[in-house]
Amino acid sequence: MTSAQTKSTTCNLQYTCRHSAMLLIVGLCASAAAAEQKVVVPFDFVSKFDEGRYGRMVGEMIWQKLDRRGGFVIPESMFDTRAFCKRGHLLPSPDMPLSKMEKIVRKDLAAQIGIWGSVERVAGHDWDVYELAIRCVEFGGDCEPRIIYQCNARTKVVSEIPHVYVKKMLDALCDLPAVEPATANTGIEENWKRNPNLLVGDFQRGAAGVPTGWDSSWEAGDVNQRQRLGGTVQWISEVGNPANRVIRFSFTKALGDSTGVAYYGKFFPIEENARYRFQCRWRSNGPAAKVFIKCYAEPGGVRREVYRSQQNLKGPKNTWNTHSEDFTPKHTKYTPRFGRVMLYAYLGGGAVEFDDVVLKQIESAATTPLAIPPRLPSE
Repeated sequence: MTSAQTKSTTCNLQYTCRHSAMLLIVGLCASAAAAEQKVVVPFDFVSKFDEGRYGRMVGEMIWQKLDRRGGFVIPESMFDTRAFCKRGHLLPSPDMPLSKMEKIVRKDLAAQIGIWGSVERVAGHDWDVYELAIRCVEFGGDCEPRIIYQCNARTKVVSEIPHVYVKKMLDALCDLPAVEPATANTGIEENWKRNPNLLVGDFQRGAAGVPTGWDSSWEAGDVNQRQRLGGTVQWISEVGNPANRVIRFSFTKALGDSTGVAYYGKFFPIEENARYRFQCRWRSNGPAAKVFIKCYAEPGGVRREVYRSQQNLKGPKNTWNTHSEDFTPKHTKYTPRFGRVMLYAYLGGGAVEFDDVVLKQIESAATTPLAIPPRLPSE
């Protein structure tokens, strides 16, 4: 293709990106020059343990976070970068020489910054433990490559990947100041003691076999195989303590290793940018357990999930453990207004029990140091 043809093609990038990833990114580079923005190309991470599936998820997540933050020119989607890599039989790995990555990023894609790495499951652990490597490097042509961020870490929980290491990389990329560790706030702790529980989480009250404030049915993961309480999910008296009632999941290994089991509470109102604390007691004789606090907006009158806090429950088997974790609902475009709790168990067969579920607002939006972004007109 001649330079004239290239120039003509890049004038219509929105329609040609599916046909030529390289032309898309080169065209983006021209747009970036006009706006004095740098072109950043995130690549899918290597993940040999599952033939690249999780690595693609990490690459997609980084692209989405870059898209939300703004300030850089990025490919229109990860499909464009993947198309380029597929044609060139490329899969950048953390041990790839910087000279080779410079050719890919700077010369082939006419970009300035590349983000690549690997994520591999560590065998022999009951929980999701990963070896993570991230490389974020700026290539300056005649200058030596500048390492913006790099890490080699073993994660204790999978949520560390987006919330710790990817966040650190993005902060370094955006030249943001490091967030100092929060100091103890007596006002927050006082609110935790005093404020009302937004849930009915003691499971002591109910009717017709259903605890107050919770659904009458459970579902198998995301496939919506809904069934009424009384079988796989039960509202029952605790064994050895008949005065106390709990939610008990009891499921086969086939179900635990496929979709897992989910059980939802009712919706409750939330305030965006406020700080909340979730706490529960739980125990398991084998399967893994998580809790998702999902938050929803209503653009166009349709309720839509726009934020979720994933809380990974860790502790010894066959004993009651207590989990507590804070979160702050927010979104770049929509205003979260409602929340609900999803109890979830998976990975293997056995039983998981939940009790004393508490969710309280511990700090209002007015005192939480987070800026609320502009809203869409539909809000």
